[in-house]
Amino acid sequence: MALGFASLRPGQAFDVQVLADHAVDTRRGCIARLHHVAEAGAAQQLQHHVGFGEQGTRALIAGMVVGVLRPFRRPRSRHKRLRFHKVAARNRNSVDTRAVAMMAVGKSRTERLLELLPDAQDGSSGAGSAGSYTGLQAIDRAWERVRGGSSQASQAPPPEFVHNVPGPLPGDQQPHFDVAVCGGTLGIFVASALQRRGLRVCVLERGKLAGRVQEWNISLQELRELVEAGALDASDIDGATRTPSRGEVVRNEAPSSLVAVQFGSVRAGFNSEEFGPTGSEDPRLQEIWLDGVLNCGIRPSVAVARARARFEAAGGEVREGIGVNKVSIHSNGACLHLADEETITAKLVIDAMGNQSPISRQARGGGTQPFGVCIVVGTTASGFDLDNSMGDLIYTNSDIWSGDVPDGESLGSPRKQYYWEAFPTGAGETERTTYLFTYMDAAAERPSVEQQLEDYWDLLPSYQRHNCSAFRDEGLSAEQAVTAGKLQLKRVLYGCFPTYRDSPLPPVSDRVLAVGDASGIQSPLSFGGFGALTRHLVRVSDAVAEALAHDTLSREDLAAVNAYLPNQAATWMFQRAMMVPIGDRRPSDFVNRLLRNNFQIMSDLGPEVLKPFNQDIVQPRQLARVLLEAVRRDPLNIPLLVYHIGPELLVDWLGHMFAMFAFDMAHHVLGKIVRDIAAALTDSGQHESAFRLRRLAEQWEFGSGQDYKL
Repeated sequence: MALGFASLRPGQAFDVQVLADHAVDTRRGCIARLHHVAEAGAAQQLQHHVGFGEQGTRALIAGMVVGVLRPFRRPRSRHKRLRFHKVAARNRNSVDTRAVAMMAVGKSRTERLLELLPDAQDGSSGAGSAGSYTGLQAIDRAWERVRGGSSQASQAPPPEFVHNVPGPLPGDQQPHFDVAVCGGTLGIFVASALQRRGLRVCVLERGKLAGRVQEWNISLQELRELVEAGALDASDIDGATRTPSRGEVVRNEAPSSLVAVQFGSVRAGFNSEEFGPTGSEDPRLQEIWLDGVLNCGIRPSVAVARARARFEAAGGEVREGIGVNKVSIHSNGACLHLADEETITAKLVIDAMGNQSPISRQARGGGTQPFGVCIVVGTTASGFDLDNSMGDLIYTNSDIWSGDVPDGESLGSPRKQYYWEAFPTGAGETERTTYLFTYMDAAAERPSVEQQLEDYWDLLPSYQRHNCSAFRDEGLSAEQAVTAGKLQLKRVLYGCFPTYRDSPLPPVSDRVLAVGDASGIQSPLSFGGFGALTRHLVRVSDAVAEALAHDTLSREDLAAVNAYLPNQAATWMFQRAMMVPIGDRRPSDFVNRLLRNNFQIMSDLGPEVLKPFNQDIVQPRQLARVLLEAVRRDPLNIPLLVYHIGPELLVDWLGHMFAMFAFDMAHHVLGKIVRDIAAALTDSGQHESAFRLRRLAEQWEFGSGQDYKL
């Protein structure tokens, strides 16, 4: 198999002939990447075998790389040469001297750009983090461990975080709290809702309980679900709350307001290249517009602070800067052992510690690789001076991409379908957050997060050329635009989001319930824990209050709260169709063709079909309409889809599809009857049976998407 540049690793032998064989096929930015790869993998060997000093080694490598590439370099036209020199002359005085110095010391482009951030922070837990290079390396080490899932170490069972102890709590004491919530960033919303239901709740947060600076995108409709649940008050929703028209942006730059920005619409489109600006007459450009979907940017720091204030005003207790080491489950409560050797007791433990929760890892056992992973990288930056009036929900401007390996050659660089997402922010008229994401499995050959960031810098100028004059008018690369001051980086974002087919995750023990990402209840398409939390918060809060009132806290009882939802399970096939397995030879336009057709159908069928799907809610009858129309419009793509999905996943999906229809029918025919029976059982004192029946009715409703209100 030919060796692509992306597959070279630090410490690997540096073979000039390999580089020469591939130099003719290199794309934008390859010289910088070669310098990085050469220095990472060869400098140590040359110093050892030849005896050169560090500076001499770098000079030799630079000469070798340029010498290899020069014969294959595509000559510039006279016009392009003149344009390049004019741009260079114009920007010479504005280039950041720190950037110039760093370019000379052999750092990767990503490392150089991260060090230019005004306030680099280690952020290794999600796409909302503003990260330093140290944080990026940390998340890449974690991702490498996931990709090495066949190793003996990864097969070992995780430490037992929750363990069962016979008998009551020590000293026959009664639990001090009704609920202990572990993990505060999302857990504070659950805690606030529960405290307002008359429960005694404590929140335990290992760090400081504070939301990130990076805005969360949601709709006002979903935000108001926090009010319905009791987590926030209606007066808490302030700021840019006026509904704008398409192409209009409403901002509130006051840092104390909740809603920072709201824009009229978001766009979806699937294109093989960047055809033209939005609204252009080019018939090849697909643009599907969605109103009221992720068009509202809220400040997490404000949302968390207001939920906390509401929680503490109702008598709730927050413990910051202290983690939980283990949890002991007794017959009458749970004992949480804290990092300072203190203990607290509660009737119920709620796990809100995210997808890396030690409780979730224990529930899954050792050696379980995720079925799907979403790698997300991006930036928040100002300088988008041409058009910053709308967002992109999901957008492509290329077919399946091979990176440094051209189509038709050996697949040294795994093929992937890249997707874009972008939103205006509330911080200024030219500030924009842009994400590049892709779906993949956890195969060992998958690239690192840093490699995807390198692709991001390469591809950003093409995607945003209609939004940024530095890209459109001056033809600058991303790094040139940053170092010239044309694009001001505020944050660099990265995240790795694994999900598992056995979701939602059943409780690991009695008296333990997971919420948000820790429960696995989020969609494998959006990986949106906050959106999943808002959708289910009323249901989960009511179920917890009922369970505590009637002591229905067994593992089986709590499993009914996070029960099987066939519409969530069915989305696995959609995610599988949007990724490219290692070595797969599907046509390069396969994903774009599939999504372009299906989104156009949903748009033609109207918002009652388009909006729920794009807010992670699948409804069986609407889905059936889309699939039947897809067969009619593009019948030749269906056999290809079936072939590439494979019979096992297809049969599995058909089972979930059948269950969705069964749940839909049960909800409409039996839902009210079952709830009436549950009420009668409650009146007669049969609380456990009533609890289970209410959860069954909710399972039918939510599992068929009938909870959605347009």
